[in-house]
Amino acid sequence: MQLCENQIEHYYREGYVLVRGLVPVAVVEDVMAAARGRVREGDFWQPTIYDPADPRKDATIHRLLWEPSVYEAASQLLFSPARIYYGMLAIVPAGGGRGLPWHQDNQYSQILAGALNVFIALSEITPDMATLWVAPKSHLCGTLPSHQAHTHHGHREVDEQPDNGVQLPTLAPGDTCIFTRDTVHRSLTNSTDRPRFAYAAQYQSDFARQAVDGKRDPSRRRARDLHAEMSGAATPT
Repeated sequence: MQLCENQIEHYYREGYVLVRGLVPVAVVEDVMAAARGRVREGDFWQPTIYDPADPRKDATIHRLLWEPSVYEAASQLLFSPARIYYGMLAIVPAGGGRGLPWHQDNQYSQILAGALNVFIALSEITPDMATLWVAPKSHLCGTLPSHQAHTHHGHREVDEQPDNGVQLPTLAPGDTCIFTRDTVHRSLTNSTDRPRFAYAAQYQSDFARQAVDGKRDPSRRRARDLHAEMSGAATPT
C-alpha cells in the first residue's frame, strides 16, 4: 500500500497522518494470537519490547516491524530505506489501565535526520479505550523541555501541556497513525471492560544520526533486510 501525496503532505504539515487499513487483517490476527496471552493482572501499562540483539524472541508479536506494508510506508515518509529503531506491544488493561502522558519520543534519545513512530491498532480502539491523542504541528517546535512523569516510572512528560490535542477516532484492527518523533502525543484511561492492544513500530532513516555523539547507530538494521531474513521464521518462542 502506497501513501498518496495528500497523506505525505499531511504528515509533514501536521506531524502525523491517519492511515486506515495499513496492516492486513491476517497479520493482525496472527499477532493477536500471541498478544492476548500477555495481559497481566494489576499493571496499568503492559509493554513487550523488541530486542534488536535477538529478533527471533517473541517474533510473532514483533513481526510488525518487518511487515512490508508498515516499513514501506515509513520508507516513503523518510525518503530512504527504513531502519528499525524500536518496537513495543503496548497493552492498556481493562477497567482503569492508563496510557502515557503528553510526551515526545525524541525526549528519550534524540535522533536527527528523520525518525517516526507507526502506532498500529491491533484491536478495535474506541475513544474510551486509552486511544492515541496527538498535538498537531507540535513537531515544528523541535524537542521540548520535559520532566519525569509522576504517574509513570521511567517515562517523561512535556513541561508545557499542548492546548490543541486531537483524539483519534475509533480505530479498527490494522488502522495506523504515523507521527514524527517530535510530535507530542499521549493516551489516557481505558474505562471499558476490554484490554486495548496496540503496537508502536519506530523507524529511522538511513541518514539518521544520534544527537548525543553525532554518530550512526550500526545496530539499527534495515527493515527490508530483516524481513528477508525472518521470512518463515516468525513463530512463537
